Amino acid sequence: MFFVVDCDLDSYPMLLLAAQYLTYAEAVTLYQQLQAVGVDALVKSCGPPTFPFGEGMYYQLLIEETDTTSAQAVLEAFEQQRTTPTILHCPRCGAPEPAPVSRPAWWKRLFYAGTTLHKCPGCGKEFPR
Repeated sequence: MFFVVDCDLDSYPMLLLAAQYLTYAEAVTLYQQLQAVGVDALVKSCGPPTFPFGEGMYYQLLIEETDTTSAQAVLEAFEQQRTTPTILHCPRCGAPEPAPVSRPAWWKRLFYAGTTLHKCPGCGKEFPR
């Protein structure tokens, strides 16, 4: 059995992509910043699926077409902050720009796989980034 429903599709707001390929933390931060200025947003997963659940490993944020002007300043500030490289500091002494460890021991390469190990020139602490 089929039902025919008469609805006006023009009355539904169009959603526009505001940002994509965000990490979870970035998506939450941007969502909260948009909520602070009164813009409702939808956060969706996107990108390649992760194992074992199949959800996307990145997030995208959608806003209503009518909210683009009020969200523009927040989106521009967020993108500027996101693309500006951060200066790495030592977590122990706060010294700027620690050098990457050129040849870490095999067990450190295994333990810190997927990260870069840095060594502080001031205090000698090694930490991943």
